[in-house]
Amino acid sequence: MGEKFNIIVAFILAAILLYGCGTADKQTGDQADQSEPIHSQSRTPPALELKIGDDTIRTFRGVYSWSYYDSEEESMVGVEASSDSPHEMISRDNARKVEPQADVTLEFGEPPLSYQLFVWDEAGNRTAYPIAFDLSKHEGPTLFEVFAHWEQGQASYVVALDVE
Repeated sequence: MGEKFNIIVAFILAAILLYGCGTADKQTGDQADQSEPIHSQSRTPPALELKIGDDTIRTFRGVYSWSYYDSEEESMVGVEASSDSPHEMISRDNARKVEPQADVTLEFGEPPLSYQLFVWDEAGNRTAYPIAFDLSKHEGPTLFEVFAHWEQGQASYVVALDVE
């Protein structure tokens, strides 16, 4: 009987010790290493600008899904934002005039992991477009959408260009 009692006490002590090793006491400073950011602090997706020569063209952010770490609440926050359709966000009448041979560079506030490029037609249909921004394949006002992906989420951006 004494041997069984010792075994039971040993199991209870081991369980208590293992439980104590697995919990973090906030007041004693047992926290994650703060030298590396755990989560993005940005509350919204980064901005996107198009560079064509010396010109900077602003894009309009559309729908997005984004998460970030709220240090005040000490928790992750997720945001789902909707928007109007690209045709309602920006008018082709306000399209920026560009040359068909112009080189277009996308400048994100934070580089995405990947992105896709789409062209919208007048009927509101979206067609996938090669990543290289080749304006020579278009004529007149054209609505472009960039859909970018980051670790924290994804976002769409819309711009209208008038290819002369």
